[in-house]
Amino acid sequence: MKEKILIAVDCGKYQTKGIARYKGNTYMTTFRTKMQQVKRLGVDIQPNSYLVEFYGNEYLLGDMVSEDYSDFSLNKASRIHHLSIYTAIARLLQKANTPSNVDIHLAVNAPITTYKDAIQKEKFKQMVENQGHTVHLMVNNKAFSFELSNVTIAFEGMGEIYAKPDSYKSRNTIIVDLGGLNATFCTFKGIQPQIHSMIVSDLGINVLKGKLGKLINERYGVTVSSDDLEQVLQSGYFASKGEIHEDSKVIIEEMKFEHIQQIVRFAKSRGYTFNMTDIHFVGGGSIILRRYIKQEFPHAVIMENPQYSNCLSFLKILEVKYA
Repeated sequence: MKEKILIAVDCGKYQTKGIARYKGNTYMTTFRTKMQQVKRLGVDIQPNSYLVEFYGNEYLLGDMVSEDYSDFSLNKASRIHHLSIYTAIARLLQKANTPSNVDIHLAVNAPITTYKDAIQKEKFKQMVENQGHTVHLMVNNKAFSFELSNVTIAFEGMGEIYAKPDSYKSRNTIIVDLGGLNATFCTFKGIQPQIHSMIVSDLGINVLKGKLGKLINERYGVTVSSDDLEQVLQSGYFASKGEIHEDSKVIIEEMKFEHIQQIVRFAKSRGYTFNMTDIHFVGGGSIILRRYIKQEFPHAVIMENPQYSNCLSFLKILEVKYA
């Protein structure tokens, strides 16, 4: 009987996360969802970056790639997500040191709009399964071949509902998933998602970066790159020619506060009242906006390691499905 490995991948616009369970052990991987096509790349590959060869083409993924190569489209049926999913699988197979014929059971995320549309969902599933063909790729000069069938498509914005069902089964919970491109909402009665409550906006962290870029340009008269904006958001200030603009610290914090308020206004315009429910925030954006989430929702829960929350539920779905 073939050995099996359970792999859950949450491939977001900002970051790709993966968790695997194999022989009772858990393995994790994460890297930035940035991809640039390259040719005969001669530089050494740095940590959290991957040189991937796929169908005769070479691609660089991860930290070494400029922010300009981030994906801002709403569609996840794209080459960058295709290869990010496969790279995460390869990394987890390598970490777990599995045999070449291991049976892979995969769960991967799809946007709510794709998940609710049967045709788009099937197209996405076929893309992930490589149209039924064996996946062959090289990752940092190591060859991988694997087959993917009966892939489980899970929706974004479920948080840890299915990872910890006993904690949720007797409660109503709103999951707010703050990602790189989108902010996704879903209400659960117990562990049952309410289909009408599944909504998504394009108010992810990349939108906040865009606002910051426009403001910096107008206030300081300089143009900033995507890489600059990533550092501005992480550091909390703007510096030019070695000088830190002290007033920028306040401006950035004000924009973060306004952004979370805009997200709340969007939800309320779609029927959310935030009454009679627990409110749980997940996704990497929850870390960046933590201070103002707590200001707007003092009793909300921001999950520990919120960027992995969806993945943990995907993995639990696989454990139940293939128990």
